[in-house]
Amino acid sequence: MDVGGLKVASIVDRIDGPSSWTIERDVHALILYEAGSYHWLETWLDERRTSLGDPLPGEMWLAPAGRRYRGEAKGGAVRYVEVEISTSRLVVAPDTRALAAHYDLTLAALVRALLAGDAAAADPLVTILARTLEGMAGRPVVPPVAERINDLMAFIQTQLEGSLTVEEMAAEAGMSVNSLIVHFTSVTGRTPAQYMLRQRLRRACWFLMNRPLSVAEIAFATGFSSHAHLCAIFRRKLGMSPGEWRRRHVSAIVPPAWEE
Repeated sequence: MDVGGLKVASIVDRIDGPSSWTIERDVHALILYEAGSYHWLETWLDERRTSLGDPLPGEMWLAPAGRRYRGEAKGGAVRYVEVEISTSRLVVAPDTRALAAHYDLTLAALVRALLAGDAAAADPLVTILARTLEGMAGRPVVPPVAERINDLMAFIQTQLEGSLTVEEMAAEAGMSVNSLIVHFTSVTGRTPAQYMLRQRLRRACWFLMNRPLSVAEIAFATGFSSHAHLCAIFRRKLGMSPGEWRRRHVSAIVPPAWEE
């Protein structure tokens, strides 16, 4: 439906196994992940990996107009909200870093308000999104370096349970530590250490929603040094305890068709 000059829709999709899809449009597509049982989602923009891992309620992705956005998932159910925004209303600079797995409570609330038919949410949504993208201005990265970062992101995902130093990441990428930090930050907006912490936190959140494990067990399974360490990171990054996250989001699962 059209609300405030933006097209918005709530979509429920179920896939039985590994699936991939491509978005190539003449409008921007902002996607808000609301609920689901994906245990793996990987996204690419113009063949550069933008995110991978376990998607969480409230995270957003942007598929810019005129560019090739690709996604892959291992199966499950998902409910998401999609907002189409014209290029005349939102300009995305070519070297802007990809907005992927982006968590912004205000922006997410505006998307939901738009879905509820509130036309007054349209202008603030576009304004905040434009301001966010302005802060993500990047610089060109040569293809060989981009490919190394692509591979390193995948490698990091396999090492979340254990320890992985920046020196080991640099060796894996075939770069010096300083070069890795500069290039990785340019591509992702985070240093390698910050990125790894974010991925550990995302996996811990997914476990809290989907697995009947104690907080201590989840801390051990996601590379945090202790129950207390995980709780401290939760409070610093999300403003709540792991237990509160679980209570708020455990219902954010789209049931299989046979359970409806």
